[in-house]
Amino acid sequence: MKKIIFIFLAFFWSVNTSVLAFDIPFLNKTPQSQIKTFLKEHNKAMENRDVEQIKTFYDKDYLSADGFDVDDLVTMLEKTYDAYGNIKYKTKINNISAFDNWALVQMSDTSSAKIYPDKNKKNKDKVGKLSGKSSYVVYLNKTDDGWKIVSDEILMEETSLKYGIANKINMELITPVFVKNGREYDLSLKMDKPDDIVALASISREEIVYPPADYQEKFRRMPDEGDLERLVKANNKNLDEYAIASVGFTKVSVNEEELKARIEVLGMAYIMKRINMERVKGVKSTLVENK
Repeated sequence: MKKIIFIFLAFFWSVNTSVLAFDIPFLNKTPQSQIKTFLKEHNKAMENRDVEQIKTFYDKDYLSADGFDVDDLVTMLEKTYDAYGNIKYKTKINNISAFDNWALVQMSDTSSAKIYPDKNKKNKDKVGKLSGKSSYVVYLNKTDDGWKIVSDEILMEETSLKYGIANKINMELITPVFVKNGREYDLSLKMDKPDDIVALASISREEIVYPPADYQEKFRRMPDEGDLERLVKANNKNLDEYAIASVGFTKVSVNEEELKARIEVLGMAYIMKRINMERVKGVKSTLVENK
């Protein structure tokens, strides 16, 4: 039906342009309006988990600020959909700036999902809850095939995955927003937990590369008062980084008759926060140079 309408409109336009004395709004959409429609269709493809359709929104030479190309993006999306089958996104367009055939869009979004260790979804106390938020910029170019995403850059990003009692405990991973190449910086984990619960936590950093590199976790007991802190050193390759906190919650009870201690795992939490490298003029990341 849509094809018939467009054919009719094209024919009507070709034979009547000389007598038209008025504008048809939908044939004169502004770049901002076109981009809003484009991004709405992109989000719909994301919601439908249609990876092949998602690829059509990106330029063949697409490269993110982290050095990821379209193939990397597709692989990460497929793994995300496999791991979080019910993930949901909410996206907001904050600002659109268009210049000729180029545009810059500032956006923010939130994501959420649930993971059920029990396939029958019976034990709700152990359910895992994913929560994320980010702010980013998307760069677009208008081609013969319409608007295409040529690059994007994440400004701020934080994601958490909490199981069991961790969903009821307030915790915050404190990091800098920007760090200098190769410089030391502080990471700290704040937490409000009941006195009868033991928390073992690890704080680390890793470079944002794909596939992600393995890193060593060293767990320490959270102090009864104060934060768990660690001094780390940024990479010297001009790569952005993630700060990561892993926490396990346990409760120890003693059976006085049998003189045995019982350790019960009550929950787990993983918090990840993005730290961007301060850009140095004329310096590119090693990852982008090797693409």
